Amino acid sequence: MELIKGILKDTNISVLRPEAATEKDLLRVHTERYVDEIKALSERGGILTLDTPLPMGTYDAAVFSAGGAILAGEAVVRGSLNNSFALTRPPGHHAGKGYGGGFCFFNNIAVMVEYLRKRYNLKRFAVLDWDVHHGNGTQDIFYKDPTVLYFSTHQSPLYPGTGRLHEIGSDEGRGYNVNMPLSPGTSGVSFIYVLERLFIPLVKEFEPEIICISAGYDAYFKDPLASLRFTIETYQQAADLVLKAAEEVCGGRVVAVLEGGYHLEAVALGIYSTITTFAGLNGMKESGRLPPQMLNEEVRIRVSDLKNLLSDYWKIL
Repeated sequence: MELIKGILKDTNISVLRPEAATEKDLLRVHTERYVDEIKALSERGGILTLDTPLPMGTYDAAVFSAGGAILAGEAVVRGSLNNSFALTRPPGHHAGKGYGGGFCFFNNIAVMVEYLRKRYNLKRFAVLDWDVHHGNGTQDIFYKDPTVLYFSTHQSPLYPGTGRLHEIGSDEGRGYNVNMPLSPGTSGVSFIYVLERLFIPLVKEFEPEIICISAGYDAYFKDPLASLRFTIETYQQAADLVLKAAEEVCGGRVVAVLEGGYHLEAVALGIYSTITTFAGLNGMKESGRLPPQMLNEEVRIRVSDLKNLLSDYWKIL
């Protein structure tokens, strides 16, 4: 935390304090019944799902977390910030319209997207989810929506068990939901390959008005709940790629929203590397023994397979 507090004092970085998202903000994404359920459980404490306890006061924390995402997105769209990072908890990408789980209650990034759509009439959004777990909630919310390009890289097999290659959207949204499952042991180099060969070309064709990142840091090689092999350099490179693409297609508009991460050092270093890259500051060189960084042949094959699967929907493929 001291590392993050240090960079927040830099003159290139502004710190904003959010207000709570309103119930109207939540209801653009979630059902009234679900919002009421979270509110009621929060008053006494309880269990939302087997893996997600809901302590007293959770509702208040969750609406401030969603409000932080809204503030981060709005600051970028209004031009008061070039880019932003919503440093919020609890996370959100496992929360669907009428359910939560995986420590998620309201889908912060979806609440932000729908707020920006309503308030600023934005038409197209790209969401890159690099958390190690698939964002099943975000996928479900936008699965039929051709105005949101959802692109997830995640370890498979792993919770929640969704995000297979063939899950590409439905109805008008077919082709706009993209999943790249990564096998345990996949390196950061392979992840960057996926971004360069798939995500960036799709973004350039799609031309979103803002790029949103579900920024989880549990793909870091020290995280105890997963088995990918990302490094701090991985996140620096990924943030840089997204920034450059955004400069080309949407005036540099990028907003990251914090998702998961269960190794305190990894989360701190990941956030640090992303924010310093966003701010144009010098990053850090990682010390100690790092995992080998080689391109996984399986990833190369899956990229080719996914291009074939999506070729009917994208000219660039």
